[in-house]
Amino acid sequence: MNLRVQIIDDDVRIAEIHRQYVEKTEGFEVVGIANTLEDAQSQLDVLEPDLLLLDIFFPEGNGLDFLKKARLHNKQVDVIPITAAKEVHLFNEALHGGVFDYILKPVVFSRFQATLERYRQTKNQLSSIDQLDQSEVDRALHTVRSGDLHELTELPKGIDRLTLEKVQQVFGSSQDSRLTSEEVASHVGASRTTVRRYLEYLVSQIILDVDVSYGGVGRPERRYFRKQPH
Repeated sequence: MNLRVQIIDDDVRIAEIHRQYVEKTEGFEVVGIANTLEDAQSQLDVLEPDLLLLDIFFPEGNGLDFLKKARLHNKQVDVIPITAAKEVHLFNEALHGGVFDYILKPVVFSRFQATLERYRQTKNQLSSIDQLDQSEVDRALHTVRSGDLHELTELPKGIDRLTLEKVQQVFGSSQDSRLTSEEVASHVGASRTTVRRYLEYLVSQIILDVDVSYGGVGRPERRYFRKQPH
């Protein structure tokens, strides 16, 4: 049986990307997507998911307050914040709320998938036994070594996080913009070759898509655009 995931993020585009990431990971299914905390609460009461992928910053409130409310109402749901919140006090607050992991945006797919697979392994392990010994506790809490997680979190060689964010910002939230690497380079202030490397990386992470045009004389033209929601 698949583990049931609810995605809570006010950015429709990012929620869709995370949906695609979940569906590329074996053993999971997305049962709900909420773009407001009010909708998230309504869905949580009805859907009873196993896992929440929860953003922290919302126009109308704070995702960690939503988590506290869920705990007060004894909601037996696991939570992984996926957020741009880098403040230590927010991270500590999330830990106090009993989160399974904490993933920073922009999300690296390999890190995202490793976390979900670790979560699934832990759930399977704990559901197959009645009592724990120390070795089972150690396996549950340290299924992925910290060194492995560091490797998964690191961006590939030649991809800088700050430049990656700048390239993503060029496309904004619109799915109408179809830009060449030259056009993106003019916005970012980097060379076309450098920008092309970032664009192809974003395509590999299912964040951008690309059209190839053979209409003119010379090399085919590649135009990049935001991945369309299904």
